[in-house]
Amino acid sequence: MGPEKRLPLALFLCFLVLMVVQLRNAPEPPAGQDTESSKTETILEDMTPGAPDDSSGPLAADLTPTDPAAAPATAPKAAESTAPAWAEWIEVGADGEIGHMWVLFDSYGGSIAEIRHADHFVRQGLTDEEKLDRANMVPIVAPAIEAAPPRTLQSLMLRPGVTAKSIFQLDPSRVHWSHERVGQAIVFTHEDPSGIILQKRIEHVPGQNHFTVDLSVRVTSAEHANKRVDMGFVASVGMPQIGEDNFYVEPKAVAALVDKDIKDVAPDLDGIPRTESLRQGRLAFFGTHNKYFAMLARPVSDSAKEATREANLERIFDSAWAADKTPDVYVKEGFRNVLVEGLVTLTFPPVDAPAMTYGYTVYAGPKDPEQFTEGDKAFNKIIDEDLGFFDGIAKLILGFMRFLHGIFGNWGWAIIFLTLTVRLMLFPLNRRMQTSMARHASKMKRVQPKIDAIKKKYADKPQQLRQEQAKIFQEEGVMPPLGGCLPMFLQIPIFFGLFSALRVSFDLRHQPFMGWIKDLSKPDRLAHIDLNTHLPFIGTIEWFNLLPILMVILWVAQQRVMPKPTAQDEQAKQMQKIMMWMPIMFGFFLYNYAAGLSLYMITTSAFGILESTVIRKIWPIDDTEQPKKKGKFMQRLEELQRQAEAQQRQKEKGKGKGGGGGKRK
Repeated sequence: MGPEKRLPLALFLCFLVLMVVQLRNAPEPPAGQDTESSKTETILEDMTPGAPDDSSGPLAADLTPTDPAAAPATAPKAAESTAPAWAEWIEVGADGEIGHMWVLFDSYGGSIAEIRHADHFVRQGLTDEEKLDRANMVPIVAPAIEAAPPRTLQSLMLRPGVTAKSIFQLDPSRVHWSHERVGQAIVFTHEDPSGIILQKRIEHVPGQNHFTVDLSVRVTSAEHANKRVDMGFVASVGMPQIGEDNFYVEPKAVAALVDKDIKDVAPDLDGIPRTESLRQGRLAFFGTHNKYFAMLARPVSDSAKEATREANLERIFDSAWAADKTPDVYVKEGFRNVLVEGLVTLTFPPVDAPAMTYGYTVYAGPKDPEQFTEGDKAFNKIIDEDLGFFDGIAKLILGFMRFLHGIFGNWGWAIIFLTLTVRLMLFPLNRRMQTSMARHASKMKRVQPKIDAIKKKYADKPQQLRQEQAKIFQEEGVMPPLGGCLPMFLQIPIFFGLFSALRVSFDLRHQPFMGWIKDLSKPDRLAHIDLNTHLPFIGTIEWFNLLPILMVILWVAQQRVMPKPTAQDEQAKQMQKIMMWMPIMFGFFLYNYAAGLSLYMITTSAFGILESTVIRKIWPIDDTEQPKKKGKFMQRLEELQRQAEAQQRQKEKGKGKGGGGGKRK
């Protein structure tokens, strides 16, 4: 069996394992929801800005989900506050520059309720007027509203930990903070009746996707001077799911230690764990991210670096998703949202002393490498984690694709020429292996009558049959080429590297190719059919995707033009029959995958057909047997075989003499 036949088999087995693992852990997409839009516009209209949090902070008891139908339609009002409620959408940045977004600042908890990025949109084909509508801008984060206990959680909140509960008379995450605009910054202040004053200054950095956040504390009561309390600083919550495939579970909670690997955790949809520690130690960053966007906090001041020593993950029950689900579904899968907070140990200064300040930067934007890692190279760890085991190969592929994109100006053509480049680079090696396999097959065909003869002669003596077969193989020099599978093993990492790159690369998001292919990161979607197949694992097919079907047709055609195995090689014939069904299996698994991967597969198959039908006719493979050359290895092998045969004859001769002596006696 040649390398062309081994490659699809190996790809199928590897890909089948990958699909099973991914599908077992895949989240169910919210029914009837645009995956890159959120329900928060409606929620914010219906709710009172700022809702109470009946939980007591990051270390509260486990939640028990209740029937969403019994939950209040809107979040109840906040607990007693020291300031009036206020919420306002504020535009930060300027049109055409990096970091242009709309931010909903909210006095409830002195937080950011929502961020909409003005440079990225939920779908393509929007008019200039539609792009000005915030509902069409990509949501970065949004309020997370739970039904039980009723509470609203928002980004950049401060939540009291165990040591702070007995000190604060009012929970800072459940009350409205006073606010004022100081230049381009929003300054929130909470004056607790206990004599503790918390201040939070949030300012957007012009030309970047960053915010600076300064947390400060001072006291007016000597009772609290020099105390140390733990507060949970919520980096982000309400990161929406925006992917459309089952191969990337999102959103994810992430935390990394300085100079250490990251911990990247997706929601646990099988059970209801409430909290867990992500990292303990000196934190590099912490927050949440989905397929294409992220919101991450990073300690920058020395005081923040020393005080922020733990990152916690809290799984939030998504009451909006659970609203139209049955109890057996939402109890098991309802904890779909994630909140990540850093545990900050605040040190209260003496009375009338300057405030203690803890400085952070917060990234809120796309995972575009040019923007994402500009503020902190440590964010590269998230990209590496997204790309998976073959991240090194995937990065090389993406780098070369960007080079080709710079030449052609189209990511579709970049993928096609990348594929052709890979095939051309492997062609000499593949050709050499094909020649070796063809000569091996020719030699096997010549010695097959000898093999058949000894099979009949030693049908009842399997051990001697194996010895005689080995003897014939050695005499005739019939040894399978050691490098026959090398091209296959070289192409498998490239396949998985490209698979990962196309799955998560921000470069391909909303990038068209030609004709009806409007987004290479999604299925090609030729026509909307909404066909209910009533079949398990398939269900309703919403879109007719043409590229996967073309891919299957070309795969089958490639199998048909491959050289047919000899009549004596029953195993190869059986394998070829199996291989004819494999393209259908691939088409089934890849039907809803990125159009860019289909382009890669189609180009690969087209090149294989060209190679089998045209190149081999112009330049036939030489399958003539070469003069047998015995290297040192073969000479040594034959010497060992002769020694083993001599020992066997000597042993049989000794047995014969012993038997004769007994007979004379």
